[in-house]
Amino acid sequence: MLVTGSRLQYGSAVSKPSIITEEDIKKRGVTSVEELIRTLPQNLATIGGMANGRFNGPLAVADGSPGNMSSIGALGVSAANLGGMGAGRTLILVNGRRMAGAAGIQDGFVNLNGIPLSAIERVEITTDGASAVYGADAMGGVINFILKSGFSGTTVTVQHEDSNNGADNSRFSLYTGYGWDSGNISMTLDYSKRKPVINAKTGYTTNDYSSHYNGDPSWDRRSFSDGSQPGLVDNSTSYYDWDLDAYINNVSAYTIRDGYTGGRPTMDDIVDVGGEARRDFVPRVGGPDTESKSITVNFEQELTDKLSIYGTGLFTRSESSQDQIEASGLTVNMAPGQYYNPFPAYQFSSWNPGVTAYYYPADELANGDLPYGYSDSTADNWSLNAGISYKFNEDTKLEFIYTTSRATTKGARYAYDNIVSISEDLSSPNGYRCSNFQLERGRYTGDELAFYQDLFDRQCTAMTSSDPNLAFNPWKSSADGTGASINDFFYRHSNEDRGSRLENYELRLNGALWELPAGKIYYAIGGEYNDDGIDSNEVKVLTGEAVHRTRNGFFAETNIPVFGHKLNFPGMRALTFNLAARRDSYSTTGAVGTVDGIPFDQGGEVVYAKNTFTRWTPSYGFNWQPIDSVTVRAKWSEGFKAPPYTSLFSITGSSTYDAAVTNDPLYDCRANSDCDFDWGDSYGYYVPRTTAPNELLKPQTSKQQSYTVSWLPGGALSGLTLDVTYNNTKIDNEYADLDDLNHYERFETTAGIEDFYPRDENGRVERVRNLTFNMSGSEYSSLLYELGYYVYTDFGTFTPHLTYIRNLKSETKVFAGSEPMSDVGHLGGVDRYKLTGSLQYQYNDFSATLWAYYLPTYINDYDVQIYAGQESNLDAKREVASMTTFDLTMSYQLTNSLRVNFAGRNIFDKQPAFVVVEQLPYDAARYNVAGRTLSLELQYDF
Repeated sequence: MLVTGSRLQYGSAVSKPSIITEEDIKKRGVTSVEELIRTLPQNLATIGGMANGRFNGPLAVADGSPGNMSSIGALGVSAANLGGMGAGRTLILVNGRRMAGAAGIQDGFVNLNGIPLSAIERVEITTDGASAVYGADAMGGVINFILKSGFSGTTVTVQHEDSNNGADNSRFSLYTGYGWDSGNISMTLDYSKRKPVINAKTGYTTNDYSSHYNGDPSWDRRSFSDGSQPGLVDNSTSYYDWDLDAYINNVSAYTIRDGYTGGRPTMDDIVDVGGEARRDFVPRVGGPDTESKSITVNFEQELTDKLSIYGTGLFTRSESSQDQIEASGLTVNMAPGQYYNPFPAYQFSSWNPGVTAYYYPADELANGDLPYGYSDSTADNWSLNAGISYKFNEDTKLEFIYTTSRATTKGARYAYDNIVSISEDLSSPNGYRCSNFQLERGRYTGDELAFYQDLFDRQCTAMTSSDPNLAFNPWKSSADGTGASINDFFYRHSNEDRGSRLENYELRLNGALWELPAGKIYYAIGGEYNDDGIDSNEVKVLTGEAVHRTRNGFFAETNIPVFGHKLNFPGMRALTFNLAARRDSYSTTGAVGTVDGIPFDQGGEVVYAKNTFTRWTPSYGFNWQPIDSVTVRAKWSEGFKAPPYTSLFSITGSSTYDAAVTNDPLYDCRANSDCDFDWGDSYGYYVPRTTAPNELLKPQTSKQQSYTVSWLPGGALSGLTLDVTYNNTKIDNEYADLDDLNHYERFETTAGIEDFYPRDENGRVERVRNLTFNMSGSEYSSLLYELGYYVYTDFGTFTPHLTYIRNLKSETKVFAGSEPMSDVGHLGGVDRYKLTGSLQYQYNDFSATLWAYYLPTYINDYDVQIYAGQESNLDAKREVASMTTFDLTMSYQLTNSLRVNFAGRNIFDKQPAFVVVEQLPYDAARYNVAGRTLSLELQYDF
């Protein structure tokens, strides 16, 4: 028996996991683990599908920005986020064991797309915190996927799902097993292929949403930088007063006049155009095109009547490709004197002598001269659990379990882009030179250096040449126009080899101490050793190398029955206490700089430091039955999460530059006559500002409370079930840096924080410390109501079920005295409530289930700017309409061997609530972009 939230062989008496069986999964009509988890009312789907592309999302996808996730790393990644506390605080287990986190992502969450749906026997979800059992990362709860095992026979399943938005999905799976007297082996094979959505079918047909907001141009997401054919030079006037008329009247660009046929343009050929010239382009498809293959194997073998061995293996390979660059224009920076550049030096900028033009190669793409930009990846996820068990007696056994797991992603991103910048150089023949930051600082070596040097040389020629055949012409209106080929600008931008790994050893003893009148006292004690690490570009750009941490853990847990069985009386039919405690010691070593500050990529010797901490996490609770029909469960626990690598370590070490302390509320430089500047309303002084890692960071910590009342009446109400659960989680020692302070608090409040602004004996700031510290906190609380009823009749069984979750709190504050900022009912946070209802009908071999999902209104504040705790553009807030969707599933057992399943999701094709998130007119975290889907599944047993 595998149980969730406990090391005890029969489970904890104080936890009540939600259980979704294989049959329940079929009744939900989902075709992937990601879709299954999205149906949970406790989950906030912030990571998965098209939501991964958000610039302000949890993955912060921004190709080309050091330290940010790349499109390769985000491709095909999905995560659970129980309670909206963050994906890294939801622990994912397979058969009760940890898996490696998503490839190269330091938050540590498991990629749900690495778990095949067809291999799952059941899913168990707990939301009461489980760090006392499993260690770190279980603040928000645990989702445990139990794989199929112990089966004799073979089941073949074929399924096809048709999406009216183009995201069709086909799946084939085989489950087979064989058993003998002393053991069994079983295997699952799964293959699926999912197509991307057709954007136009989802309602995404334009990037100009201003008509929805009374002509407000801030909702027009078109841009001159999207390019055009012929190209555009943005000449818009900057403005700072948010004057609508001024904005509309000053959006302009330069392009070539009608009738230009090539040759060297003059200023007379250049015309000024308005905002109507911006290209309104919607990519044909959205989301990845994915093909997945997986295999799982389970085996058990009794070697003697006391000794047995067992193991589980899982491997999934997903190959994904996603068009995503096709909406962008090629940005070219033409030097003064370049053949097709008629503008004088410094025409548009005091620091850039060249001219930046945006060209979109529509004709080149249409006739196949140039491929669309795309990202592709191959993601492998595998894990192996192997154990040996020795059973001393009926209640006591000793187990040794070994787990190893890997998640890797290999991929590349292709796009057209310009890597050349133009700067003044009086020693150059024409007074200007080409430059590239990465090449000039020796960031490339070997084959990579040769590749980028050749690319740079070719693009430099195109940006500087006075030869009409060698210079690039952004003014041509077709692929066969004059000038050099655009192919010199299409290349492989990045090539990533990402990975996460985990290795775990556990020794555990389960048994019973003695038997009380109310039952046996069960216990579990043991220890484990864990080593996990990650390797990715966005981590190594800060840490300099792949990083890992080790952990030693010791745990103990017991159930103590006080009343029940042979000892009970009215008001105390049963009472059991559960106690658990765990001690974890972490150690992480990483780079904090180089000797004498010599850059690492120039041969600098790395200086290492170590981060260590030890954490005790207790848990205690009770299970009380005052009467047979009522059960009360209560649990109090603590939890923690280890600090992120990129806050602990940095290969560049510390860097210092001067920064201004303006209008210091704690030191009057005017009165002390030592101001460095005084501009009337603004005055102050300069001090050194240091940016550095903080290897002394400690883990985030949490305290959880969970209370559940369950009512199962008899008599006339037999068949009724009611569960009410209250969860509260307070998290302390979260991480904050200067950006967080500036975001949430006014300087008058933060100026006295010694960690960031150490002061001398006179109260004057000595320096500004831009480090990450443990100081902020969050609080989350919710009420979950689950009501079910079983009605038996001569013409079938009816089972209505209603789930209602009310999110009471989801708020963050920088430090104890801060005003909390809530995200309940906001786009990036949890909904105020969710309502899910189902009605199941079953008669003989036929069953059907109707589902209803209701989302209330919420606030779209995605574009709201917050500084010093104040929202600066309140007009960006918009209310999003509520939405109700219906699903229908049906199943019929045609013969003993053949079963037919039908599933329709969003059967009335409810269109998504209108909400602008970057370029999309819907919220991909709350709306299933596949739209209405209809699927048919045939299942054959033999």
